[in-house]
Amino acid sequence: MAAVAAMTARIAHRSAAGIPRGGTTGRRARISARKPPRRPLAPPVAADSDGGFGAGVATAPGENRTDALDAHVPIDRFYTGLRQLHASPDVFVVDDFVTPEQCDSIIAAASTRAMDQSPVVYAGWTNDVGDVINTAARGPALWLAALVTIAAASADGPGLGAGIAGVIAYAGAVALAGGVAVANVKQKESALKALRTSTSCALDGASDGERAYVAAAEALMPGSECASFEAPTVIRYRPGQRLAPHFDANRGADVEDANRGGQTLATLLLYLNDVDAGAGGVTRFGRLNLEVTPRRGQCLVFFPAAEDGTFDDRVEHEGTEATEEKWICRIWRHEREVPPPFGLPVGYRPR
Repeated sequence: MAAVAAMTARIAHRSAAGIPRGGTTGRRARISARKPPRRPLAPPVAADSDGGFGAGVATAPGENRTDALDAHVPIDRFYTGLRQLHASPDVFVVDDFVTPEQCDSIIAAASTRAMDQSPVVYAGWTNDVGDVINTAARGPALWLAALVTIAAASADGPGLGAGIAGVIAYAGAVALAGGVAVANVKQKESALKALRTSTSCALDGASDGERAYVAAAEALMPGSECASFEAPTVIRYRPGQRLAPHFDANRGADVEDANRGGQTLATLLLYLNDVDAGAGGVTRFGRLNLEVTPRRGQCLVFFPAAEDGTFDDRVEHEGTEATEEKWICRIWRHEREVPPPFGLPVGYRPR
């Protein structure tokens, strides 16, 4: 049994999931417990001030634009105010996505609700536990079953009893491996909660600002309807609060996010207030050498997964520690329709 527990620890450490997800009550964000191998960083390039197709593209020399991960949800590259900050993976900002008054409307709507600490759930845990159980079933559990069968046959002679003893030993070893894996996931989830210190709440799309935001999101992503959006989630950072490096997509989305529309394909982060340059609270893409300073009414757009749902580890990002209050509102666009309570009300239309 000690060999099974040791094997379990090794597999859990080697797992590529390690990504919780946090947001509002019932909504989560994925924080990196173990970072996948890094890709080469593109050199930082300042974005153009002009909008439009290909504006301000930061492209490294010889960069391969045929990466399958770049086949993301389509967006209108002629959308007013759109600027591209990075290519492969694509990262955009849209200036004046909503008006200052609409930003205030969203903050006012959130202020009437309870702002609880943004929860963290260890996303991808099904992959971790499955890997451990499969490895145990194909290795240590078989060895243990064989040893028990041989020992039973030596003691009582070959026969049905020896076979039953081996089966029981096999099932017990697999169950032990699964139990250790689940306990490991719970331990990691508990440790990761300290890495997300903001507060948040989910809205229902009722305020003028929310309606403008949802309508603009639909217009920016032709073919995307708000039925595939999670309801707008407002996140508040007070001085000293932060969000550690994390992913918005989930390697285990087919199972773990099946009731919330599946994989997260696009993230829209709407900044609801200005943050002074150098004051912290920026959105940082560490693997891209890219930082975005919040500007009121500006929307940051990127793609946690390709359109086919393939996880993209290049867009790991974080909210650095704030030194002044910061408000943002997030929309996640999923693969399929997102039912309440995660999505907007049934039949909702922004206009």
